[in-house]
Amino acid sequence: MTDTLGIEEALNLFPDQLREAWSQAASFELPKITSKKIIISGMGGSSLAGRIISSLYEREGDIEISVFNDYGMPSYIDSSWTLIANSYSGSTEETLSAINVAKEKGIKIYGVSTGGKIGEMIKSGEIYGVVLIPTTNPSNYPKSALGVSLGGLLGLMSKLGVINLSAEKFEKSVNELIEIRKNWDVKSEASKMSQKIPALIAARPLLGSLHAGRNVINEIGRTFATFFDLPELDHHLVEATMFPRNLYKDIYYLFFISDLYPERIKTRIKISEDLFTEQKLNFGEMKLSGSNFLTQALEIPHFCAWLAFRLSELNGLDPGPEPWIIKLKESLS
Repeated sequence: MTDTLGIEEALNLFPDQLREAWSQAASFELPKITSKKIIISGMGGSSLAGRIISSLYEREGDIEISVFNDYGMPSYIDSSWTLIANSYSGSTEETLSAINVAKEKGIKIYGVSTGGKIGEMIKSGEIYGVVLIPTTNPSNYPKSALGVSLGGLLGLMSKLGVINLSAEKFEKSVNELIEIRKNWDVKSEASKMSQKIPALIAARPLLGSLHAGRNVINEIGRTFATFFDLPELDHHLVEATMFPRNLYKDIYYLFFISDLYPERIKTRIKISEDLFTEQKLNFGEMKLSGSNFLTQALEIPHFCAWLAFRLSELNGLDPGPEPWIIKLKESLS
């Protein structure tokens, strides 16, 4: 397989992306965030870090973290909120529009980017923030830079006191991930998904990671994928598995299993799998091995990124170029 942009190297460097971006973000001296309400604006790959963090911390502490993927911001956002504008390129038009709305409403603004217009705003002092200088993403595409975005955002939010995450706990999770991925059999799992629709399944607090896993299969694997969350799927999906007849057999359900889930969720997974077996559906399990939810939140999108890479390989495609996204952006410009 041809890999013109070095996606495989970028995936190998995922732990280094996390560490480098965390360290760079932690080196900036910024005023603490005192607001209890944080809205993160980002699109595509640049929103995924926010989703992962929001999911992980939605039941911890007293901070509300919301993620918004669109132009501007919701109407209920006022000056009691803080905006974090997260854009890998620094020039994402939707995120720039959020900054404009925040200025109009007198909202404190922090930015995270590698440059672009947001980088210029940070350097000039127009907004607070960090400008990351990644050396670990050879493709320079956001889709292979989740570690850059996530490490930077975790480092920033930890330093600003928004989330309770120490450098030691962060490093422990990165080290765990390095060991865990050595035991993955990604090629085997990708072969089960080949020419099928991946349907990813997990439970809180890993739903942000599930979203990230879906996106990377779309972008790197060029494969349609979807995701469902437990216990919600038990209230609708188990009755939607048979039609259309020419489609349901082409779906491969992948359950992400965690020993850290509540017992009731574990019971639901077992019963759901029994029902899927009775319905003769294609499904498998991915056992998460991390000792804490942070590590497991890293496992899901990283495993899915490797799945996506192997799916491209099986389909004989270069995983790097994005001709349709490029065409779309050219049309918009």
